[in-house]
Amino acid sequence: MPLSISSSNKDQKKWLMTWFLVLIICATSLFAYELFLNKKGFVASIESNNDLWSWYRAKVDNNPNSLVFVGASRSQLDINIPYLKQRFKHHDVIQLSVNGHYPMATIKALADDVDFNGTLIVSLNAQALEPFYFDMQSPQNDYFEHKSSIYKSFDAYITAYIKSQFRFFHPLLGLKQIVEFYDKNTSFQSAFYTTANLDQSVSANYALTNTENLYNHFVNEKEKNYQEKPPTKPDQWMNNVDLLSQYIKAIESRGGNVVLIRFPTFKGHWELDEKYYPRSQYWNKISEQQDLKTLHFNDIKGMDQFESPDSSHLDQKDSEKFTQILFDELMNRQYLK
Repeated sequence: MPLSISSSNKDQKKWLMTWFLVLIICATSLFAYELFLNKKGFVASIESNNDLWSWYRAKVDNNPNSLVFVGASRSQLDINIPYLKQRFKHHDVIQLSVNGHYPMATIKALADDVDFNGTLIVSLNAQALEPFYFDMQSPQNDYFEHKSSIYKSFDAYITAYIKSQFRFFHPLLGLKQIVEFYDKNTSFQSAFYTTANLDQSVSANYALTNTENLYNHFVNEKEKNYQEKPPTKPDQWMNNVDLLSQYIKAIESRGGNVVLIRFPTFKGHWELDEKYYPRSQYWNKISEQQDLKTLHFNDIKGMDQFESPDSSHLDQKDSEKFTQILFDELMNRQYLK
């Protein structure tokens, strides 16, 4: 009997040693891969989803100190969230913008939410008020209302936090993507120029991409978009401004605060914006509403120092300075409480 027990203990020790060595090999391999990715210029990036969006969305309720951003990619790339968290230490700075999706559905949802009474910073342009785009962010809001849960949102946040710490978790560096890229290019994937951050902002390092091709892509796609979905005539379009104004009044009647900002576009993109939605016929109609707080980038001193490599977004090196100038202007105009 003692011999049998002794043999069993030895086998158990062998298995433990084997698993220990496997763990050491795996950890060493991941560490080496992390160093390799760092040397190649990669940055840790998360993958946003409805559960993570819901995690941040839940934070704005019953929170008069919330400073909430809604909009699309310009709000995500241009606003420097860490800077604002440092500057407004007694506020919860929350990014709810969604890449490629105008924010009317989220504005409506916050207007309908009697528990929201924070400050809402809206990245808006004239096209965003076309009814065709009203439902662009409905999937996020519908999910939050009907499918989200504390458990799923917390799990999404923890998962995103872990991914934000390690490059090898990058959502675009899966084995399939790596193999397909190598098969096509006979080289390892180059570092990506955009990074999705844990706070749902996005950082763009345009030194890592072909800015000429990117610029042409953005301008051509914008022109195509304007041609396929031409603007509503200004008089009819004003009905949508009235609807927006109703949403804002609902928020501010509860003690909330809403500021509408026309974020900058540049070069060919801005020329197209002016061609199809002239400021004098569209944006100025919004700013003329006495009950609305509005700010156009062309009215802010110091904005002329910025350039956009793709005509629509700022490089990460400019986001903190841009955010500082923007919020200095908001404070000077007493738009923020």
